[in-house]
Amino acid sequence: MNSATKAPQARTTLAYLLLALLPFLTAGAQTDTTVVLDAIEVTAAPFRLDVATAPIALTIRARSSAEQATDPATSLDALGYGLPGVWISDRGNASTGERVLIRGTGGRAAFGVRSTHVLLDGVPLTLADGQSQLNVVDAALVQSVEVIRGPASTFWGSGSGGVLSLSTRAHPDAPRVVVRGSGGAYGLAQGHVAVRPDVENGRLAFWASAQRADGYRDHSAYRIARGGLSGERTFSGGRSVGVVLLGAWMPRAESPGGLTPEAVAENPRQTRDLSITRDASKEVAQGHAALTYRQPIGSATVSVAFGGGARKLRNPIIPRYIALDRWTGFARATMEGGRAVRWAVGIEAETQRDDRLETTNEGGQRTGTILTDQRESVDSGALFGSVQLPITDRFAATLAARGDALRYAATPEGAPQRARTIAAFSPSLGATYRIIADRTAAVAYANASLALDAPTTTELGNRANGSDGFNDDLSPERTRALEAGFRVTRSVASGTVGLDVAAFASRVTDLLVPREIDDVTFFANEGTANFSGVELGLSAQHLRLASGRLDAHVAASVQTDTPPLGYPPHFATWTLTWTAHAPFPLIVGVDGESVAAYSAGDALPDAPGYSVAHLRLGAAGLSVGSGMTVSPFVSLRNAADVRYSGSAIVNAFGGRYLEPSPGRHVLAGVSISLR
Repeated sequence: MNSATKAPQARTTLAYLLLALLPFLTAGAQTDTTVVLDAIEVTAAPFRLDVATAPIALTIRARSSAEQATDPATSLDALGYGLPGVWISDRGNASTGERVLIRGTGGRAAFGVRSTHVLLDGVPLTLADGQSQLNVVDAALVQSVEVIRGPASTFWGSGSGGVLSLSTRAHPDAPRVVVRGSGGAYGLAQGHVAVRPDVENGRLAFWASAQRADGYRDHSAYRIARGGLSGERTFSGGRSVGVVLLGAWMPRAESPGGLTPEAVAENPRQTRDLSITRDASKEVAQGHAALTYRQPIGSATVSVAFGGGARKLRNPIIPRYIALDRWTGFARATMEGGRAVRWAVGIEAETQRDDRLETTNEGGQRTGTILTDQRESVDSGALFGSVQLPITDRFAATLAARGDALRYAATPEGAPQRARTIAAFSPSLGATYRIIADRTAAVAYANASLALDAPTTTELGNRANGSDGFNDDLSPERTRALEAGFRVTRSVASGTVGLDVAAFASRVTDLLVPREIDDVTFFANEGTANFSGVELGLSAQHLRLASGRLDAHVAASVQTDTPPLGYPPHFATWTLTWTAHAPFPLIVGVDGESVAAYSAGDALPDAPGYSVAHLRLGAAGLSVGSGMTVSPFVSLRNAADVRYSGSAIVNAFGGRYLEPSPGRHVLAGVSISLR
């Protein structure tokens, strides 16, 4: 990409960012009131982290009730707006799922999520081998998002270039029953229900949803149903027991695949003929269960968590038919305590068992010609711990470390088992300096860390020659990272505003890069790469603006070195929701992103940059009596009718790397709440 192309894209990104900042600039003229800034505890780690003292780049975004009432949130990208360093791109392909990249890690994923540890309501969706499947996540029901933006192997081991922790737990004052239905363009129809009954000495929540769509492109229809339960009961002495159940059934999700730039210019809604004749698609059933127990012991707290999951996959793709049955399990115990000196130690074990059968594909059906028939397993064990030492009242140092051992094994039918072991030691050293004033809380931090990202079973098993077993030549990525930044929160006009700035630099050896040959994706290590960048985040919560209230999150990210494949050198995302209560309960919102052109492969033209905005309009809680409120909404997606591709496939075969996104279209719905 030449400088002439970069300049207008940079100006476009800057213009969108300045537009989004206007509410923050005008809010300063209002009268401040003293607000107590509550301590925020992070759940994206296996033990307690406090935002005020954590020496890492992290972001917490609570979705306001007005945002949730007017945002159809049909895919995960709705959760990424306003998060620095996070780019969640909607592929428009429910079969492969959204791409989740934190500082560029995870771009190699042909499907699902790589290099980011993902949790939903505390349940790890990332498996022992580092891959994450997010079919159980319904973005519309997510209440809050936590992100650790740098390498987090000291917390979660391999596959933790960042952490994405999602929660469906509602605020205690949230309605006891919420029912929502919506629909619109491209055959979209979805319904949600969440029930939170009053429970003595605890909490309980049930939720369920169903979604279907014909899709923007040919051969991109899908149907999916999800459900979940979470609860916690507290007992005397501070003891508590928790349970989480998650499930999803996707009976069909068609896969349109990528297009060449020429095909996109001709007709972005088309699909490659082979995707249709081979019925490239996916059928998935997936479930997770977890139990937790917590008990104080003196000045310390012991926490135990264990659970497991199952996944059944039937996946015809162009070159083959894949049938996979998977069982997973995990157990983790931590103990933490201390006042002046805070400490934590833990132990963790995970297991994964896959029965994999791959045959040739005839019209989307399995044949008798077996390509791969093998049992795969991954077992891992880890010890980890941290200690935070106060040097002065404001200055503290934190030392953390984790040791991991992973054993991979493949047993082809009728052949001996082949196994390999990967071990790693992942330390980190961080420091924080805190400032607390009348209305302001700030922390400056710096850290250095080592991290591991081992290949997944799919990446080890996919080989260019199609042979069984695992690829013994494929090594894990190893990262050395440095990071520094600061976070500031200030109370203003009955709300809070926040600023988050971070700079980072990392060196990755044995970089894992995908390649496609004859529609088969395989992986190779391709040397060493240096990545660095700067991130900016601005937030406002319950900020008084005009005659209403503003909740907003704006983020910009800039890579100062050549970014990883599939990740833009600079981009901005935002979500702003303004709620007026008089004279009419009105909600106005705008979400969007501005993305620079980026490399999708060594021999491919850059994926074009774009700027897109979505508008939301609704009524905030119209009372209809007996504690019932109704919130109708309408959303104009891609309001400027921009032609763009929201995702690109790295090193795609045949130059088919662009995944086009819809033009301007309308979605509408209504939420009904009972107090």
